[in-house]
Amino acid sequence: MKKIKTIFFFLLLVFFYPFDGIHSKIKKNIEKNEDRNLNMYIDFISNISSKVEKEVFDGGIFSEEFLKLDLIGKANENIDYRFVQKINLYPESYNIDTKMDIAYLKCKLNNQLSFLIGKQPISFGSMEYNSKALQVYKYPDIYKNEENPIGINFIYTPKKNHEFRFQIVNHLNKENNSIQSHPMGYSLNWNWNLLHNKIQNRWSYSIFKEMVKDHFWKVLALGSKLDFKPISLESDYILSDEDIEKNRYFTQIFSSLTKEVSSIKYGTYLLKFKYNFIPRWNLFAKGVYELGRSKKEINKIIGKNQLFKKGYTYYGGIEYQPIKHNEDLNLYFVYQRKNVKYMDIVEQENKNNHFISLGLSYRVKLF
Repeated sequence: MKKIKTIFFFLLLVFFYPFDGIHSKIKKNIEKNEDRNLNMYIDFISNISSKVEKEVFDGGIFSEEFLKLDLIGKANENIDYRFVQKINLYPESYNIDTKMDIAYLKCKLNNQLSFLIGKQPISFGSMEYNSKALQVYKYPDIYKNEENPIGINFIYTPKKNHEFRFQIVNHLNKENNSIQSHPMGYSLNWNWNLLHNKIQNRWSYSIFKEMVKDHFWKVLALGSKLDFKPISLESDYILSDEDIEKNRYFTQIFSSLTKEVSSIKYGTYLLKFKYNFIPRWNLFAKGVYELGRSKKEINKIIGKNQLFKKGYTYYGGIEYQPIKHNEDLNLYFVYQRKNVKYMDIVEQENKNNHFISLGLSYRVKLF
C-alpha cells in the first residue's frame, strides 16, 4: 500500500503540480510570439544501488526521486534565456524541496562577442566538469561548490570552433564571519575544437577569494577529448589549490587536536573510455587517480608538502538507449570501486568500497 501511495503521489506531481497554469501561460505566449523559440524539458534519474563499505553490505536501496525542469528559449534573435529548477521529492512525507539551479540571460552583441548574466555554472575547463553524462558516472570529489553562483560571463568567439570566456562571480560560500566585504571569483576559459569536433579541448584557470584575507581557492582544469566514432577517449588533469579546505573533511578530523584550518592541494587525473560496440549499446570504463598534499604544517601533525592521501577509483559499465538516434532515454548498469589510503595518523579513514547501480534516466521534451 505504501508503494502504491508513493507512485500515485509521483504521478500527481508530474502531471499536475509543476505544470498547471505554467504550461497554459507559456503556450499562450508561444501563440502570441510564433517567431520565438521556447523549449521545456523534464529530467529524471532513478536507480537501485548497493554498496559494500568496510566489508559491510548495505543490502540495496532505491534512490530518492529527482526531477529537474529545464526551460530554454529566445526572447528575440539576440537574447537567449535558461531557467533550471531542481525538485527533490520525498513521497513518504509528501514533502517537496525546490531549488533554482540556473537562471540567466545570454545577450549577443555581435557575431563575436556576447555575455551571460545571472545564476550560472562556473566556467571550469576539463571534460569532467563539462560532461553531460549521467551523475552516476562523475567523480564527486572534484565538485567543491554545492551551488552555482551569480555573476557575469563575457564570451568572445574570434573564429569558428574557438571560444574564450572571462567570468566574474560572487563568493561561493555563505559564511558570515567575513573580513573582506564582498570577495569575488574569476575564471578564464579557452574552449577549442579541431577536425570537425573530433579533437576537443576545454582549458581554464580560476581564482576565488576566500572570506579570510589573503586566502584563495585556485583551480587549474585541463581536458581533452578524442572522438573517433565508435570510440571516444577523454583525459583530464585538475589541480585544486585550497588555502582553506573546501569540503572541511580533514579540518573536522583534526578539530579535536587543533583549531587550525587545513590547507590542501589536490591533483586529480581522470581517463575515460567509451565504445559504441553495437547500435544503441555503449561500453564504458573510467579511472581516477588522486593525490592530496598539505600546503603547510599543522600543529606538528602534518608536515608541509606532506602526502596524506592517495586514491584510486575505477568505473565500468554498460548503457542502452532504447530509442534509435536519441540519447534522452538511457538504461545503465555501473560498477565502481574506490580505494583510498591516508597517512598513518588517520589510516582508520582508509576506504576500499564497492558500489553497483542499476537505473534509468530520461529527458522528456514537454513542448
